[in-house]
Amino acid sequence: MTPKHRAYLADALLLIACVIWGSTYIITKGAIEHLTPFAFLTLRFAVASVILWGICIPRYKSLNPKLLKDGLFLGTALFLTFAFQTLGLQYTQASAAAFITGLYVVIVPILSALMLKNIPHPASLTGVVLAVAGLGLITLKGEIGPSKGEFFVLLCSVACSVHILMTDTYSRKHDIYLLTAVQMTVILILSTIFSIGFEPSILPARFTPRLVFAILLTGLFATVLAFLVMMAVQKYTTPTKASILYMMEPVASIFFGWLLAGELLSARQYMGATLIILAMLTAELGSTLRFRILPRVRGTGN
Repeated sequence: MTPKHRAYLADALLLIACVIWGSTYIITKGAIEHLTPFAFLTLRFAVASVILWGICIPRYKSLNPKLLKDGLFLGTALFLTFAFQTLGLQYTQASAAAFITGLYVVIVPILSALMLKNIPHPASLTGVVLAVAGLGLITLKGEIGPSKGEFFVLLCSVACSVHILMTDTYSRKHDIYLLTAVQMTVILILSTIFSIGFEPSILPARFTPRLVFAILLTGLFATVLAFLVMMAVQKYTTPTKASILYMMEPVASIFFGWLLAGELLSARQYMGATLIILAMLTAELGSTLRFRILPRVRGTGN
């Protein structure tokens, strides 16, 4: 296969991964109508953890206390990401949640400036302005501030941004597959603790086909397979093209929200979503002209 065809294949596989991630919002929203949020996360990450540890069997010799400690920090941040997102989906539209989650693209440069003293690129600052305007159009409906669900999802985006910054540091020090397996296990443990402590049951009354599908889609396809695809093929494309492809995640969420649940945003919310996409593109593509604040390797998907 020629380098050109390899690049085309890499772009196509990344696009498929982003479409899978985009589909998880409405699927998760449907699942937590029949299963409590932390119980759902427990089942999702039980599937992901078992599969990832199986894949990592040849790498066990690389396990060490430092990797476990860094994985604990990363896993905690990622747990907060998924916990806030799943809680938010109880109260807000899946499509709106996807766009608010995507704000990590503009939050990361802000946190990088505050925590790492990196001066944001002017394009990143422009993206922040566009993102705030877009967020306002999506979330403000006559009352002051976002709704409870949208606020949870905004916290999810902040936690995701912290995770991205930590990943950029820790992923350079450890085996990325083992580091991810540790993170999935941390999420599994924390989700189980919260489910036992605050929810009536960790298991549903019955495993319906729809619930099993949601667990397999999010645990196997959206977490394990999409992550492995990203790790395997992103090196064959450019960061700029990858950044554009990642913008398809919230776009796909609109399509699946409409297809599976008849979910539609208002005209104002679609305008806000458009501004957020412009903010993402401005922050990502503009910053590549001088330097990249976001790491090449994204988190672990949605």
